[in-house]
Amino acid sequence: MKKLFFVLLGILGLLSCVPASAEWVSYYQGAETEEFFDPQLVSQQQGVIKLWTLTSYAAPITSLEGQELQSEKTLTTVDCPARKTGAEKVIKLTGKNGEGMVVATMDTVLRLGRVRAGSADDQLLGKICR
Repeated sequence: MKKLFFVLLGILGLLSCVPASAEWVSYYQGAETEEFFDPQLVSQQQGVIKLWTLTSYAAPITSLEGQELQSEKTLTTVDCPARKTGAEKVIKLTGKNGEGMVVATMDTVLRLGRVRAGSADDQLLGKICR
């Protein structure tokens, strides 16, 4: 029972740092996904920006956990001078546009990767790295 309490407390803490009603701005639309970012940045220091991004899938996909999901919110770090991006936290949701039930959450070690020209991340850099 104590363990369940701490798991629920952790999930509530995680959800409290996710934008609840963000004014999402579209930055990429492809055949299978549309990508958005929350213009209300989490942090910005010396060209390194931390913000929430949202991926909305055109059709439901099956997660590694075996559940259908239609969107993901990601805590994304963008290093504008180095042209690199990475993710620290991913929240998978059953509904489109970041709505619905949480299917899973994942915390990862931040690893920044180079941005390919013409990619969705390249479009994101074009919007926020000014």
